[in-house]
Amino acid sequence: MSRGFAFLFGVHNHQPVGNFGWVFDQAAADGYLPFLRALKGHPRVKISAHYSGPLLEDFAARRGEAWDLLAELTARGQMELLGGGFYEPILPIIPEADRRGQIEMMSDYLEKHFGRRPRGIWLTERVWEPHLPSTLARAGIEYTLLDENHFQAAGITGLHDLYVTEDEGYPLRLFPIDQRLRYLIPFRGLPELGRYLEGIRAAGGLAVLGDDGEKFGLWPGTKSWVYEKGWLERFFLFLEENDIPTMTFAEAVDARPPAARIYPPPASYIEMMEWVLEPDDARRYRRLKETLSEPDGRRFLRAGFFRDFFRKYPESRRLRDRMNGVSRAVRADGDAEAVRDLYRGQSNDPYWHGVFGGLYLPHLREAAYGHLLKAEARCPAEPGWTKVDDDLDGRPEYVRRNGRFRLQFKPGPDGGLEEIDYYPLFRNLSDVLSRRAETYHGEAGEDRGPERKGEKSIHEIAKPLPAGAADLIRPGRGPLRSAVDRFFDFEADAARIVSGEEPERGGFDGEESPVVLAEDRLVCGQSGRIMVRTAASPIAVRKEIAVFGPKVLVRTILRNPGVRILRFAHAAEWNLYQIPEEIETDGDAVRLCRGRLILRPAAGAELHFRPLRTLSQSEKGYDTIHQGYGLIWIHRIELEPGGTDEFTVELEESE
Repeated sequence: MSRGFAFLFGVHNHQPVGNFGWVFDQAAADGYLPFLRALKGHPRVKISAHYSGPLLEDFAARRGEAWDLLAELTARGQMELLGGGFYEPILPIIPEADRRGQIEMMSDYLEKHFGRRPRGIWLTERVWEPHLPSTLARAGIEYTLLDENHFQAAGITGLHDLYVTEDEGYPLRLFPIDQRLRYLIPFRGLPELGRYLEGIRAAGGLAVLGDDGEKFGLWPGTKSWVYEKGWLERFFLFLEENDIPTMTFAEAVDARPPAARIYPPPASYIEMMEWVLEPDDARRYRRLKETLSEPDGRRFLRAGFFRDFFRKYPESRRLRDRMNGVSRAVRADGDAEAVRDLYRGQSNDPYWHGVFGGLYLPHLREAAYGHLLKAEARCPAEPGWTKVDDDLDGRPEYVRRNGRFRLQFKPGPDGGLEEIDYYPLFRNLSDVLSRRAETYHGEAGEDRGPERKGEKSIHEIAKPLPAGAADLIRPGRGPLRSAVDRFFDFEADAARIVSGEEPERGGFDGEESPVVLAEDRLVCGQSGRIMVRTAASPIAVRKEIAVFGPKVLVRTILRNPGVRILRFAHAAEWNLYQIPEEIETDGDAVRLCRGRLILRPAAGAELHFRPLRTLSQSEKGYDTIHQGYGLIWIHRIELEPGGTDEFTVELEESE
């Protein structure tokens, strides 16, 4: 075995499940195909490449040239195809059986179509947890790539070598991805890159690059820089003319023994670990980082942990909770098609948010929920209402599922229907995202890359906020649910209620009465207070939710248990994921899903719409994204002591 210098060039290519067809088309035309064509012209350059399952399926069905190039390059040993979870899940956050299943699905696919089972995997977003080696080794995997900060956190300073770790006695080889190479390639000139590689060559180390293939043509400015101005062609010639040896990761494993056994703690790449922080924590972290010497302080200063996305974003946690529940159902009663849909619903992109849209993109969340609902629909439903604790907060939720709808009700001070699923369209109608403060809202316009020749990475580009951003970055109420009751002054302005500017004049005490379940009906009550002038008066709310075939009925009964007259405005709020062309008013009712469903309230309430929009960053700048609508029915009530009023909403299929 040898410890000589080599350049290991790894690229990872992926498009999310549910992404638009035109995105696949543009990605192939601007990035994937030009890269493969250029590589074919330089047979002495070896690389390792990962193509996620959605891309491989797209190539096989629609892109014969890309498929044929992959077959040719792998057949002549110029390209090693890396494995991974087929639909690109974050492996540590999905159940163990699904990890193994996704990895083995990819390995079987690559062996069937390209003749070789992968020995290594691309670890999605390099999200590492210490129990992964046993999972990967049992699935036939020998190695993966991690970022250099994983190794620094484990006390490793020699970042140009190969290492080994283990779990339960199962070994796994680890390659450190060089962070400086990630920023040099393809954004800097070749002389600067050459000087850096010469230092690694002199030490007999491995120069390891593992990064997104989309930076070769799809990131802002890179199509012009990489192809039209010839950076990639010059790069391949540079490797050949300077006798820089390239090899695949599999060849490096065979040629080089591990330098040491190490134990990296949970981590991802540096940017990911910062994105997971809340804004105040992110600012404190960056101030602290600036006080430490580099690289000595890196081992002792780390930012966040990937799973904190589930704490930061309730919508991400909700999606993961649903995924775990569907996985249990599929493992118990599902068939092969249910398993495949479950795996598609585990595609990582809508579970987190960073420089890419991810969680903020409704079409990606819709795709994830859609596949999970398809998988769930193939499993038998329990009769009647059932009590669960999907979010593991120690407080129950209540679920009712039939062949048309699935409802999930969360009691509590801000409780309501947290999920309304419609199986004929495989739609989660409650899949909305609330506005929240983001770190990058306060960094708008900052250029985080030093001035130098070449292009800038998406992590360095200045991104000014667009006009009118102030309203879109003001945090909203969340999480957003339906069949929620809010109380305001009797004379309160409807527009201010709808905009969220009007202060609420009532609320619940936090104690609800026991939930009563029948086969089709759920009944619960809650005590609250309403401010009348300067004094708080009691109010009691009883909610009944029933499902009858193709109809959902929600009845809210308001009672005055006090001794004074209550005069107030009651707002019944429903927050639903609908794009503008799907929704229209029909008198007092609302038609949803292009007329497939109708939401019909009791007479006497004023209907108001509130568009739900967010402002998020993307690789190109900032995007204003339509997340759905808040539907608010306002009616003004006067209740005598002991008096009652009620408000009913029906959701049903249109005739």
